[in-house]
Formats: sequence, structure tokens, C-alpha cells
Amino acid sequence: MSKPIDFYELPPKPHAKRSRLLQHCVLALGIIGLWKLYSASGPVELSPHANLDVPVRADTFDWFKLLPSETLEWVRCYQEPFQCARLEVPLDYAKPHGQKAAVALIKYPSKYPAGHEKWRGPILFNPGGPGGSGVSLVRGLGANMSKIIGDEFDMVGFDPRGIGHTTPQFVVLNTQAEVVTWSLQYPPLINSTDDALAKLHGYWKIMGELAEERQAHTAAHMSTAIVARDMLAITKAHGREKLQYWGFSYGTVLGITYSAMFPDNVGRVIVDGVVDLENYYSGAWDNNLMDTDKDLATVLDSCAASSTCPLHEATGKLVGKRLDAILARLKTDPIPVRTSSSDYGMVDFVLARALLFVGLYKPVGMYPLIFAALAEVEKGNGDLLWAMSGVKSSSWRCECGSGEELALFPAETTAAVACSDADVVRTDLTQLKQHYANMARLSSFADTWGIHVYCTGWKVRAVERYNGPFVGNTSFPMLFIGNTADPVTPLWAAKKMSKGFKDAVVLTQNSPGHCSLAATSLCTSKYIRAYFQNGTLPAAGTVCEDEDEIFMPDNVTVNGVAREIGMLSAEDRELLDAARDLSSRFEPPRLGFF
Repeated sequence: MSKPIDFYELPPKPHAKRSRLLQHCVLALGIIGLWKLYSASGPVELSPHANLDVPVRADTFDWFKLLPSETLEWVRCYQEPFQCARLEVPLDYAKPHGQKAAVALIKYPSKYPAGHEKWRGPILFNPGGPGGSGVSLVRGLGANMSKIIGDEFDMVGFDPRGIGHTTPQFVVLNTQAEVVTWSLQYPPLINSTDDALAKLHGYWKIMGELAEERQAHTAAHMSTAIVARDMLAITKAHGREKLQYWGFSYGTVLGITYSAMFPDNVGRVIVDGVVDLENYYSGAWDNNLMDTDKDLATVLDSCAASSTCPLHEATGKLVGKRLDAILARLKTDPIPVRTSSSDYGMVDFVLARALLFVGLYKPVGMYPLIFAALAEVEKGNGDLLWAMSGVKSSSWRCECGSGEELALFPAETTAAVACSDADVVRTDLTQLKQHYANMARLSSFADTWGIHVYCTGWKVRAVERYNGPFVGNTSFPMLFIGNTADPVTPLWAAKKMSKGFKDAVVLTQNSPGHCSLAATSLCTSKYIRAYFQNGTLPAAGTVCEDEDEIFMPDNVTVNGVAREIGMLSAEDRELLDAARDLSSRFEPPRLGFF
């Protein structure tokens, strides 16, 4: 490892955080903007690990006119400067001369062409899920990633097996009408009614049977181990032997699995928002919420410290009591909303509860708007909360697709990967109830976390599974990143998983939210850049502060923040701006059908 670099040290909290002043100064404009954004969005299934839900431009590209090739044949796609390719790989690596799959790739290219002495090769990205599209991620964030890491690298996104534009595609509910019919009957939260968990159990029994009947062959070739082999194939197709990678959430399962399978082919691997892989591969999904309530407590305390918070009270506990009172009223007195002749519905406990959970993925930016909407609910007005939800229950139209859509019901692909990866889960209803009762002792948000139920009815087994050991003397040390209050990937998991890999380091970001991109941190961004650029790792135990406040505290002034920013070098100011822009484009998953 090279000599540690000198990092700009921020003052201790609370003054360390440079809040997004404009966001707080124009909160009303932000609310209107979010209202318009969510009103324009259709309902989408919430996959709790799909952490990078990046909106992209509407322009299309016909992937199916692009012939797969065993070499990377890049063509222009979407808008400049993006390039796309379809890499032909074995459907089953144990049968290299058998059926083929075609992995969809997109590249935000380096300013240096491949082969140039300054070209540093590709960095691959996975946004999470399971089921997230790397093509969508790099379309949305490739330019921003390049500013953080450096323009000597290609930013490369790929769609994992069965997902997005990679073929064969995995789609069980294969018409919009079937998706809507399914979703209208699907229970929203595990404990929303006395029979909700039983219904979920039954629905996933049906889904498991449908997947086996309609898509067994595709599902059997979607495992993390197979995608890890695809990543090595993509790396070698670039003329490289060692993977460069940044994976988020489920993407850490993929990155750690790859590193355990191919320790001699690790170049620079960052895993960000780390999952406990032993728990993941068991199919339990029962320790993800260890820090969820801590995340909410951070929000409540921030509200108490700021008179700008719409639910402000003297202490975080009092803010929590006010919030509980709003939710309790919605349980018995939901609010009817009608914003137009074709847009109407009910703002109820389930909707509010779901938004609270989604907001914990990115409290900075989201919670000022959520609390403003809940303050209106407190007055009997549900319009803003309804608009934020994105639910348009009466506006669905059955239309033929253009071929650009991703999976119609994203929970299908989540289950196809997670449950095919997992040990067989055969849980009866009594055991399932006990499972969630145990989780409820860990977190008050256990009712939102349903992936374990998916696997209780799953029948397809992957043709190749890897479930450990998760250890390796990797050819270069890995970098693990975890937030102190991550709602679905607790910091504990990063510390646990890093122990299996020689000289791996855990970088802690002292912030709420899911993955490092949930908040702006100059410190974290500098370490990420240094790791990719010259292999510098942070010292063990390093903690990076973030630059944001959820609600601007009363003891922080605009002038004080301006002075702190003025202390930065021009290079650091540029990197801070890039990090803030990248974080601002990170969006939590949208609401939909749980």
C-alpha cells in the first residue's frame, strides 16, 4: 500500500456538518418539486435493498438490434457519450459450449481510449436489489461517478442475469394486466391486517409455483455465483485480469462472493452498505434492521434541534410521540384525497408508515419533505403525502411496451436471485409468525421487511451456488464502507464480513441512510478516489463525517458554513461539489406494492 494521504480534517460535530442551506431555505419549493416528481411516477414495487433508484432520460435504445459478441463491440447508445455492448457468455459455465446468455453493458467512457498509457481500465458497478439494473445506474450516475473517481477510468454498468436488458430475461407476471391484478390483492405490510402475513405466505407459494412453471430455466441461471463469473468475463473482455468494482447493498453480496471465489483476480473492490452474507445465503433476512430504529432516532433528534422542522418539539422523544399520534390517528381515521378527476385514494397508516421507512434510506432531503407532509396530515390534509407516495391507483392504462421496460414486478427478480441463492426455506405459518415476532424485538420496522416470506414458497434452485467460506487472501485489499445508522445494512455486518479478507479495511461514515451516497462526505469521497487512483486505504478505525444536516440546527449560521467551505482547496471544493451532486441524485426506492 502507498503512503497515506493527508486528508482535510473537519471540526467536531455539530459544527462539522455543512447543511444543504438552499434546501432548507427553499423548503416549500422542494416540496412542490418532489410532489411533481412523485406525481409523475407510477407505482413501483419496493425492493428493500434496491438502494440506487436512479431516474434516467426517456430516450430509448433497441438492445435487441445489438448482436451479442464474445468480444466487446461497443456502439453509441442513448445520448453522448454512452456506449453499449452485449457480451456473449455461457448460460452455464459448467457447459461452456452449450446455451448462451447475453450480458447488457453500458459505458461512460474515460477521456482516454483503451490502450492509452493513461487509461486505467473499467470500474464495474452494481446498484443492489437483488434485481437492480447496472445499466440504469451508470446512465443516471456515470458522469458523477467519473468526477469522484477520475476520468482515467471507464464507468461500466451491467445488468445481472435475468434482469433488465440481459437475456434471457426473467419475467413471471408477463403482462401489465397480470401485474396489476396481482398487486391490487397483495397485502401492503406484514401486520397491516390479522391475515396479512398468511396472505403473503400464500401469495409467494403461488409465485414460487408460477416461476417454476414459466421461468425455471432462466431462474436457475441467475445466482450470484454465476454473475460473479460474468464479472470476471467482463473484466477479461477488457483485456484485464483483476476486477475494479464498486457495489452497493446487494452489490456487496456480489462483490464479496466474487472476491471469495476469485481472490487472485481482485484489483480494487469497494463494497458499500454491506450485507451479512451468511444470513443472506441462509435465506433468513432477519438481521438487516439492527440500526433501523437508530436511523429514525437520528431523524427525530435532528428535528428537535431545528426550529425549521415541521414537527419540531423540544426533544427527539417528544417528536417521536407527536409522530406516533399522527400515525395512530391514521389507523382509525384515514384521509380521503382527490386531486383530479382521475387521481384519488386514501392516505392511511400503511401509506404513511411505508413512506417513513423509505425515507430512512436517505433522511437528508427526504425527511424535511415527509415531515412537512405529515404536518399537513396532522391538520387533516393528506394531499401532499398522497402526492409524495407516487400512487396513481386510477390512472393505469394497459399499453403495449416499447421493449425498454425493466421487470414489471421487481420482487420477481429479487426472489429469483435471493431465493435461488439461499438454502431451502420451508417455513409454515406458525414458524413465520415467530420469525417476525423475533424481528420485531430487533426493530419496530419488522413489518416492512418481507424478503424472507418470498423464499418460503420458492422452488427453483440455482445450477451453481456459492455459500462460503467468505474468506480470501485477495490480490489487493478490499475496502468496506458502512454508515453508522443504515436502515437495512448495519455497520456491524461490514465489520463482520471484512474479517475474512486479508488486510481489508472498514471505512465508517458517521451518517444516517443507506450506503455512503445517502449523504455527502468529502472525507469518504477522498478515500474512494485515493483507493481507485493509487491504492491508498484508510487507517483501521477511520471515521468520516458527512457534510449534511437532515434539519438545519439552530446553532449553525450561513456565514459559518461559508467560512468552512472557504477553507477548502480548489481541488477539495470541486470534489465536494461532485460528491454533493452525486448524493443529490441518489434516490431511495419509490413506493408501490410490498
